Amino acid sequence: PDRIVLKRIVLTGYPFRIHKKRAVVRFMFFNPEDIRWFKPVELFTKLGRSGHIVEPLGTHGYMKCLFDGPIFHHDTVCMYLYKRVYPRLSDA
Repeated sequence: PDRIVLKRIVLTGYPFRIHKKRAVVRFMFFNPEDIRWFKPVELFTKLGRSGHIVEPLGTHGYMKCLFDGPIFHHDTVCMYLYKRVYPRLSDA
């Protein structure tokens, strides 16, 4: 095969506390180990801001994030994840 088939999923979370460019995001992850694993992945919001994860907070999946500008409470924080999908081989 000369192509790689990828499946893209979007993880979403919501800002819990906001202070200027920093925000505490919840409901994207549910334990701090997952937050540390996905720390290098870039975040973005539905209103166009981009950012990254700074550190996990506590034990319930809250995380501190830093964005390139102020975000709003009604915004949604998203993260793209890609997974390789192997096509089914036909027996014909």
